[in-house]
Amino acid sequence: MLTKPLRMQRKNALLHIYGVDYGPFDVVVSLWYRAWEDWVSTYTRERGRLTAVDVKRALAMVAGGKVPGRGIDHADIAFPGLILRTTPLAVTWYLKTRTKTLRLGDGASLTVAAAREAATRAKLDLNAGIDPSVDLRVFEHAMAKTGDLAVAIDAAFPEVVELQTDEDRRRRGPWQWKDLVDLYLAHKLPTLRPRWGKQFEGHVRRSLNNRLTNMRVAQVRQNDLLLLRDEVIEARTLSAAADTIEAVKSALDWALNMNSHRAGFAETAYPWWREKVQTGYESGKRTHTPRLDELARTLVLAEQYRALGGSGKETSDAVLGALWAVVLTGQRVGALTGTRRDSVLPWNDGPVGWKIWSWSGEEMKKSGGIEVPHALPMPPEALAMIAKYDADPTSTFLFPSGVSDKPLQGTALTSLFARLMGKEKAAKQDGITLRPEGDLFIKCKIRPWVRHDVRRALSTYLDMERLGGSASAILAHRRQRSSDDTSMAESEFTEAMTLKHYIHGQRLEVKQPGMDVWVKAILEAYETERARFSA
Repeated sequence: MLTKPLRMQRKNALLHIYGVDYGPFDVVVSLWYRAWEDWVSTYTRERGRLTAVDVKRALAMVAGGKVPGRGIDHADIAFPGLILRTTPLAVTWYLKTRTKTLRLGDGASLTVAAAREAATRAKLDLNAGIDPSVDLRVFEHAMAKTGDLAVAIDAAFPEVVELQTDEDRRRRGPWQWKDLVDLYLAHKLPTLRPRWGKQFEGHVRRSLNNRLTNMRVAQVRQNDLLLLRDEVIEARTLSAAADTIEAVKSALDWALNMNSHRAGFAETAYPWWREKVQTGYESGKRTHTPRLDELARTLVLAEQYRALGGSGKETSDAVLGALWAVVLTGQRVGALTGTRRDSVLPWNDGPVGWKIWSWSGEEMKKSGGIEVPHALPMPPEALAMIAKYDADPTSTFLFPSGVSDKPLQGTALTSLFARLMGKEKAAKQDGITLRPEGDLFIKCKIRPWVRHDVRRALSTYLDMERLGGSASAILAHRRQRSSDDTSMAESEFTEAMTLKHYIHGQRLEVKQPGMDVWVKAILEAYETERARFSA
């Protein structure tokens, strides 16, 4: 389009050529010139819903040289601002806005749908202050090469997805497997005893493998859990796989029942993992009860073989003292190894030389027992034997660990049994600690036993001595209460208002005969086995 000054110059030049002065005729010539200028400088306007037929017709007009005047602008009423411009030389798509006219692409390359898509994307970019010209050129090129709208969109207008943070994903979903593991453990562990909680966490975290860790929970299928089961069986044992799968099932139950909207289980009708993922493992009830001679022989071996293998390390006095305490009392190891010196009380009304070992309700609960304080009368013979291994009388605990002012952990006894059974141990720099002595349990004809088996041995022995009630009290088994039971309430036990009431509530007179008989039987068997070993 010509600017107004240029128009006036051209009009004056024409009037001068034709020899016409300014006057009434000027108006007629001016109107004639304006009509001619509009005809040669503008496009014919058409409006309608553009289709592929319109594009085909426009291309045919160009190919046949039949484009009238300067050309045709066909406005698409389906998308305001979208123009199909046909000129004698080309067919081109444009987008007209209030501020500019933007070329979208060649009419031969862009279909109507592609032109509308390009116009939409261009508008969005312009509103965001982004120059869309580069993307439009890529779009046009991709359409010309492939003719596939989806491919062209991916090439020119790739989706930019903001990377979701771990915090946001866990708050809103969808959860990945690692999210389920962390969140479920945060929910579950506070409800478990510390010792079992550590084991349970190990079972659950065992599922974090290369396949599952970053997988969405809702995408996990039967095959994924069966492969997990097989991997654990191969790396560890069938029982370990059963523990892992059962822990994983519990995590999935929690996700389905409490957080289905975050875990992606909104469409999951039932817990398929309960039926479709099995391990084939059945845990057997442990019935082994070590004999007195086996318990005594184990004590002798632990004392005689304090250093096993080439490591040079010896079994500490605290570990030997704890082993003696386990065999002599049958108490749960968690509470027993944490016995405090200030919880050893005098028994003024009891037999001469006897003392009382006591544990709080919290200590009993942490070790796997009932959350009720427990006290045990200890005969002088038992106290003297355990005192032989009291290496640090200044410690807060009867069985101190190597860490300052910390009690011995029950795992120390587990390690002792492993050494006595000749089990090799991984060492630094991929080495192995050998046990040249071999399995001393087999050599000395001791059937394998664990710490908890002492409780069964004590109960069985005292039953034969008609002291079953005493055994039950010693082992802190739950008492059956009747509706008229007037025994002291657990809250009063916890407070232990006075030593007299505490001792009375603990039924020490019931426990004392059983402890007397059991300790004497163990010490007699020990002397016999020690003499046999020396011989």
